Amino acid sequence: MSVGLNNLNRLGLLTEGAAHQDIAEYNPFAEIMVSGHGPYMENGTRWNIAAKNDAFRKESIGVMLGYVDMVRGMPNLKQVNLHFPPKRWRDEAQLEGHEGTYDRMIDGFRQIARKAEENGIEIVLENGNAHWTGIRDDITADQVDWQDRNWAFGASPEEWVGICIDIDRPNVGLCLDSSHLATYSHTVADDEKRMRVALSFLDKPELIRHVHWNDNFLYDTRGRIDQHAILGKGTLPVSIHRSIKDLDATLHLEHFYTIKDLEEELVYIQEL
Repeated sequence: MSVGLNNLNRLGLLTEGAAHQDIAEYNPFAEIMVSGHGPYMENGTRWNIAAKNDAFRKESIGVMLGYVDMVRGMPNLKQVNLHFPPKRWRDEAQLEGHEGTYDRMIDGFRQIARKAEENGIEIVLENGNAHWTGIRDDITADQVDWQDRNWAFGASPEEWVGICIDIDRPNVGLCLDSSHLATYSHTVADDEKRMRVALSFLDKPELIRHVHWNDNFLYDTRGRIDQHAILGKGTLPVSIHRSIKDLDATLHLEHFYTIKDLEEELVYIQEL
């Protein structure tokens, strides 16, 4: 909301509520808020609707259902974006829900989708990051043991799409995060193959109903981090940005630096 209501109205933009703030804080923006970012962690612990731990899974699903209920008060809010739960998460701060299973995740999302449908809300599932924390820049992707690292479901394009298909609910679609796309693509060492992986996130455009639109760096190690870069200031292929612009989806610029940057970014989008 740091853009400010006056600037949003002046530029003809709508907005999304962030995950870490109570929706009531957004009452001044109620008329232009069209989506909300559901909660995914609290005090360093990630909610896990796929958790093997029954009690923590039930609590996690309850948090998501509570958010879907809470946003009903926003008159024009029709989408809620959700992160995927951890497949494995071993941070010290993760006190519960360290491991999750695919079938439990699918069932959890179906429960949330039923509640959302009652409220006239669409759920969109955001492709996740590959987590490079602690890996030196000189370590290549093929030297990393990805089975021994924190990992959430839905990071790869194949699993991201497959989960949506397996949930099989009309009010469940996908949210493409173009910066997360880069962090996952960096798990492929070869530049040409990495490019193909990045492009494959747009293989099923009909399922993508929301976008967290950021730039990132596809060809150097800066792209291992979720940069939230200004569009046109990174090295994601222009073809990706053009494809995003053409989607039948809510396009959300998931960053703000200065008004000047935003205005230049809107010109960049217009000229794509």
